Parts: sequence; structure tokens; C-alpha cells
Amino acid sequence: MTPGGYALLGAIDIAIIAGLSVAIGATAPHWPKRGLDHDSFLTRPAPWETPAYFRRLGAAQLATRLPEYGAVFGGQSKRDVPGHDLESLEAYLGEVRRAIVVHELSMLTWLPLLAFNPWWLSLAGAVIAVGVNIPFLIILRGNNVRLARMIRIARDREKEAGS
Repeated sequence: MTPGGYALLGAIDIAIIAGLSVAIGATAPHWPKRGLDHDSFLTRPAPWETPAYFRRLGAAQLATRLPEYGAVFGGQSKRDVPGHDLESLEAYLGEVRRAIVVHELSMLTWLPLLAFNPWWLSLAGAVIAVGVNIPFLIILRGNNVRLARMIRIARDREKEAGS
């Protein structure tokens, strides 16, 4: 294959990765909410995922620099917490979990490239798909940890008030 052919194939690869990522994001608001009311193996924070860990990674700075497209396809923007009552926090956490799954699935959009690419071009697609999504996952997973903590505090306050 000529260098121009590889360039065209690379452009097609990027279009496939972007198109599949958009398709995943577009369907996400229609996913059942029942799977988002608790952490799954995809969204459960790892033991090292603490607020301090995400501060070291610069999650807050990333959040101010990266776009937020959660509301584009009918979901909810995750730019701001919609309220501080328990119900609002839990709904917002569900949206954060949905976005985590969207970005984790989007990291796999390079896999179809294996069917028609040379290995090294598929690897380049993997680097692109994973590299684009990692900053968003840093923000979202950090928000997941922070919101879960806020919800625990709100529940504790409700228990104390009810006692």
C-alpha cells in the first residue's frame, strides 16, 4: 500500500472511532436507569481512587478545559451539580455513572479496525481511542468518588435529623 493509501486508511479509522463514539453517546440517554442507581464493575471506584488521587491528576483543571456534551443527545450536562438535596445528588450520580460507561465503551471503538488494518495502524487507533477518553474518565471517576461521599454525608444528616 502507498503512503497515501495508509493516510486514507488512517482517516477512515478516525472516522470509525469518532462515529462509534458518537453512536454510543447518542444511545446512552435511552439506557435503563435501574443499572445506574449503584456502582457496577465498570464504575466502582478502585481503592486508590480517592479525592486526593484525583486532585493530583488535575481533575478540576481538566474539567474547566474539556467540553461537556452530556446534554447534546438528551442526557444531562455534568458541568454543574443540579442541586444539593439527596434526590438531586443521586440523579446526578446516575448521570456521571452513565458517562463513565460511555467513555469506557468509547475506548473500545478501535477494535473493529483489527478486521482490516495492519496491526500498527490498529494500535494507533487504540492509542487515539484510549487517549481521547482518559481525561474525561479522570474527571468523571473523580466526580463519582466525590458525589458518593456527598451522598453518604447527606444520608447521615437525614438519619440524624430523623432520630
